[in-house]
Amino acid sequence: MRVAIIYRPKNPPAPEAMPDLMGRMAAWLDKYGGRMTTLEFFTAGGGFGVIDMADSAELHRMIAEHPFTPFSDVEIRPVVDPATAMGNLRELFAAAASG
Repeated sequence: MRVAIIYRPKNPPAPEAMPDLMGRMAAWLDKYGGRMTTLEFFTAGGGFGVIDMADSAELHRMIAEHPFTPFSDVEIRPVVDPATAMGNLRELFAAAASG
């Protein structure tokens, strides 16, 4: 399953916690960053990535390990590539038009 994971800052961590959080974030990126087809940070804080996940347990582990999860609103959205989405829609509309 391919998902977009979106992080939006919610509760900022204490400034003195930032060095530790940044070190943990670097380790998290080493572990998961290479698996993402897209990984971007928002200029105002937070960011998003797109990743293929084997199952929901793997997704849960990744989110639980992310050091900024407790300080963020996290949104997870399943995604599909445009060619597949368009093919599905064509089939749906063709079926609806034929009766």
